[in-house]
Amino acid sequence: MIKFRSIFGFMILICISSMMQAQSIWPKIYAEAHPWTRWWWLGNAVDRAGIAYQLQALHDAGFGGVEITPIYGVNGFEKQEIPYLSKRWMDMLHYTIQKAHQLGMKVDMNNGTGWPFGGPQIPLDFAASKVIFQSYVLHGGERLSQKIIPEDVRQQRVAKLQALMAFSDDGEKIDITDKVDSSGILHWQAPPGNWRLIAVFNGKTFQKVKRAAPGGEGWVMDHFSDTALQIYLNRFAHAFYIFQTPLPHSFFNDSYEVFGADWTTHMFEAFQRLRGYDLRNYLPALLGMGNPDTVQRVIMDYRQTLADLLLHDFAEPWTAWAHRMGRTTRYQAHGSPGNWIDLYASADIPETESFGSCHFNIPGIPEDSLGMRAGQLDERVLKFASSAAHISGKPYASSETFTWLGEHFRVSLAQCKPVLDEMWISGINHVFFHGTPYSPQNAPWPGWQFYASVNFSPYNPIWHDLPAMNQYITRTQSFLQQGKPDNDILLYWPVQDVWARQNPELLFQLTIGNTRLWLDSTGFGQVADTLIRQGYSFDYISDQYIEKTTVENGKLKTPGGYYKVLIIPPCTFIPLHTFAHILSLIKNGGKVVFISHFPENVPGLQAWKLRKDSLEILKNQISSEWIFHQHEVKNINKGFAYIGENISTLLSMAGVEAESMAHNGLSFIRRKTNDGYVYFISNLSSDSFNGWIKLSIHAPYVVIYDAYANRTGIAKLKQVQNAEGIKTTDVYIQIPSGYSYILKTTDKPPVHVPAWTYFPVSHSDSNNLRIRVALENPWTLQFIEGSPEIKGIYRLQSLGSWTDLNDSARTFEGTAQYQISFRITPEQKSKADQWILKLGQVDFSAKVILNGHDVATLWAVPFICDVTPYIRAGENVLQIQVTNLAANRIAAYDRNKIPWKIFKDVNVVNMQYRPFDASKWGTVASGLIGPVWVEGYKNKNDF
Repeated sequence: MIKFRSIFGFMILICISSMMQAQSIWPKIYAEAHPWTRWWWLGNAVDRAGIAYQLQALHDAGFGGVEITPIYGVNGFEKQEIPYLSKRWMDMLHYTIQKAHQLGMKVDMNNGTGWPFGGPQIPLDFAASKVIFQSYVLHGGERLSQKIIPEDVRQQRVAKLQALMAFSDDGEKIDITDKVDSSGILHWQAPPGNWRLIAVFNGKTFQKVKRAAPGGEGWVMDHFSDTALQIYLNRFAHAFYIFQTPLPHSFFNDSYEVFGADWTTHMFEAFQRLRGYDLRNYLPALLGMGNPDTVQRVIMDYRQTLADLLLHDFAEPWTAWAHRMGRTTRYQAHGSPGNWIDLYASADIPETESFGSCHFNIPGIPEDSLGMRAGQLDERVLKFASSAAHISGKPYASSETFTWLGEHFRVSLAQCKPVLDEMWISGINHVFFHGTPYSPQNAPWPGWQFYASVNFSPYNPIWHDLPAMNQYITRTQSFLQQGKPDNDILLYWPVQDVWARQNPELLFQLTIGNTRLWLDSTGFGQVADTLIRQGYSFDYISDQYIEKTTVENGKLKTPGGYYKVLIIPPCTFIPLHTFAHILSLIKNGGKVVFISHFPENVPGLQAWKLRKDSLEILKNQISSEWIFHQHEVKNINKGFAYIGENISTLLSMAGVEAESMAHNGLSFIRRKTNDGYVYFISNLSSDSFNGWIKLSIHAPYVVIYDAYANRTGIAKLKQVQNAEGIKTTDVYIQIPSGYSYILKTTDKPPVHVPAWTYFPVSHSDSNNLRIRVALENPWTLQFIEGSPEIKGIYRLQSLGSWTDLNDSARTFEGTAQYQISFRITPEQKSKADQWILKLGQVDFSAKVILNGHDVATLWAVPFICDVTPYIRAGENVLQIQVTNLAANRIAAYDRNKIPWKIFKDVNVVNMQYRPFDASKWGTVASGLIGPVWVEGYKNKNDF
């Protein structure tokens, strides 16, 4: 069942202010400020009529662009399928781009079908590779009787022997690869002693493109091979050239889901070039045998080599190819066995994602116990993509949003809002929905479906009020795409500590789902968590970007912006060149904070003792006598090094202050514009906030923008000066649990902007509350849009779920209108100057109409709005148009065995990836549950 928590505190604080107040100008809206959506082309069975219809619907709902991702097809529509990159397919792409342009929209394109990259152009030799190790034991004078071939029968026809090394008990190493003939027979007699033979085969994962569309089927490519990448991309370049099709706005690469690929044909050569020694001589260590320190160092080198190849032989050349085509890239690096920061930063638009259901302690938010997955969005994970954008100077950081947020047909718009807010406070400013399936214009309900939720399409009843949510997104992102990020801190990610961790497998893929292995228990992860909780603004930085950082006027300058301080978290390993550059930053005027201890060692095997000695010399240039349980600062040339255990103490010593609003349960992101600062502030805590917040900057004027209700006003301020003479600004805000505001600071008085309207703290404040009218009876109910068709007007004895009316209402999905008349006497009207409508529980969104005027669309908790301009003395007519979810109707479909699951491949699955079946679902409450009140207040803006 779907459960609700009671809404406590002062819900009325979010009300829309009077329309008599003048509105300031919101930022100019570009296509990127609107939400975009992933547009699945099932089977590529698209036509012009369907494309035009759906693009128009997306435009009208407030979307600014689409990303085309072709996937598996629909049973019975084989004749309509169009082979990927064929002339007909390219014609459909051409028409899509042309039609989108007419609507002011843009079109991105997945650089493949399904995921990951691969297809018919990839021969098996350049498909994803998997290393196969086989060991044999010989004693002096013996010959190997068995053939040197893979034991796996499937691999025998494809795996190629790359090395056969013999290792003696005395430490002797012999390369006997050339002693193996073409049939696998070893022509070699073991010298005296005991010998272990290790064979290395370059095998194949045999992974094919997942969810591939017609014409896109084939092997997944080798992501560690630039040659494989060029073979893969040549097919695209050829298609665009010969068909003269316009290029999409951007090419997209989905999350790294290349399973078990841990090798490449040129692995030994690349390893020798990058790590400085021959890996073949250390195969026992690679397999975990021998001196533990050597084992750890060899495995670190192996993992770093994979990371280097993924970056330099795949990610960077892919973006370079797009640039030669005159286009940009969007890239999801998560899931890869590489340095996320560098991989994300290699693209023009780094992209993260939300995955799974998310729990927020927000009273009243609907949570569906069916298929819930424990956990919450992890801001630390989301910040990898945004940090990469910030330190590299990319204007956008995007997100694949709402993936598997809930079960099919059971996700409400109210569940989406805190996910959006979490994305934005993590630094994301370009939201993509996951997603929208293409459906032919006249497809029967529920339309074509993608196997994974959430499906945002006109077939889903939440589409009815989706434009209101999209307006919220657009207004918010119009601010978050202004200026540049204004984060104070760079937090170093010691990825070598990750590569040093012991895992059962050599391959270490860093995924959103396995953070316990590479993030949660690390000093880096713990410092990041502390910084978030204490209200510091920060970005991550990698070894590569530390070396690109300089010092300018006492600030650290990355290719993307300026920072006050660099934090080195507790870590064991750091590359010598990284630490040397950190020391040079200090000497040139930078500030660096070391938490708990200096890095202790250097990664890798080659000449590690010499490099470790050099590291000690560099550390001694800072100090050889510091005691880390104390907090000290040392001036080194032009800069300063800080060392100790308490983060906030050290940062205060370095002149970095947190945003104290974090201690009030508020989350934020801050940006710097030409004329001030922009704060996005969200209250994702369980408690509403009413009071003063101290900004870390000075602002003569602050304008509050309410992107949900589309209102603005000048905030009440207090200017404060501390003992050091530094000026800061306190702002009075009232922000209920689950709500958000934008603060825009300026040095100049805002023109034609009214004062912000503040509201009483609670309805129990008798000094402000003058009138309270319960709207109980008689309500009428009429079903106005949806299915099944229900005629007539119902007179209700009390509010409640419309599913209790009759069998038709029990399966209805769509919109129904509640109506009631109520009187406000002239005396009552004169006693209040602010009138608030409170709807109580709404399942699941509501449009409010009072006396024929559209007041508001309420799609997230709390369901409250200001009706001051519309309420009148005498008779008032209130209409509430409530839209529910499709859960009850799809459950009826499955109980009646109506054949709607007609899709190939995985068809439709539930959140546990089992075949989807709603036939046993209980009834989901729908409609206006209430209670409904109208309250009149006498406003007193005295503080």
